[in-house]
Amino acid sequence: MLKVCFLSMKGGTGKTTLSLLFSYWAANRGLKVALMDMDPQGNATIACAEHLAFNEEGLLKLGMPYIIREFLTPGASSERLKETVQSNVLWVEQVKGKGLWVVPNFLETHKYDLHLAANHVVPVFVREVTSLLPEEIDVVVMDCPPYLSSLSYAALFGADAIVIPAETSKFGIVGVELLLTVVEDVIRKRGNPYHNIIIQPNRIRNTKASLFYLEAMRERYAEFLADSYFKETVEIPRMLREGILSFNVGSSTVRRNVIESIESLGNRILNGEGKN
Repeated sequence: MLKVCFLSMKGGTGKTTLSLLFSYWAANRGLKVALMDMDPQGNATIACAEHLAFNEEGLLKLGMPYIIREFLTPGASSERLKETVQSNVLWVEQVKGKGLWVVPNFLETHKYDLHLAANHVVPVFVREVTSLLPEEIDVVVMDCPPYLSSLSYAALFGADAIVIPAETSKFGIVGVELLLTVVEDVIRKRGNPYHNIIIQPNRIRNTKASLFYLEAMRERYAEFLADSYFKETVEIPRMLREGILSFNVGSSTVRRNVIESIESLGNRILNGEGKN
């Protein structure tokens, strides 16, 4: 089971977009994918799981908060933990025979953030949860919040590969630099390197400023930089709405370019090509 973490220190870099596109691409290839929404904003949950059930208080009836609460319960048995994890995973079949598992998330998770850190379960949380997911899962995709939280650190400790979406701007480079410092610290603490670290330029605009900072990223992060880049286009929101189906319908030149970029990123993640 390969565990991939999509993480950024800055909002608006397309982190959720890329985690969804990669998940759809991998599922379309026949891989069994579990998307773990680690962000209490729940954008990945909302994007790919339309028919969610809510209780009388307006909270989702399943998802990450219930898993965390069970992990923080003293004396919880391994059988109870497994039952909790598997009952809080939602199967979403987007195309006949093709879909993905989703661990939903919502704002209720915020109340457990400090408790996760205080109970010293952050380094093992992802490893424990993923070991209790359905056995047939091949890839776990973690969409993290655009800031460092307990769940962000849990994803970093549990991941095999990291994808850092980056916008080509001054603030985008600063965000990448800060996050790489955090990644180095986590590597020291967990005691082993990552399968792969990929910096993925995203939302590239055809402006002098955007192209200038793209070139700056090439010079500074050549060993980590993705081989292909995502340009800003209305085709991507359409593909997010279509989900897995977007890889099975006739496509324009613009869409084919997006798909080629997804395939480049996906193959690099799965094949472990790149630095760690």
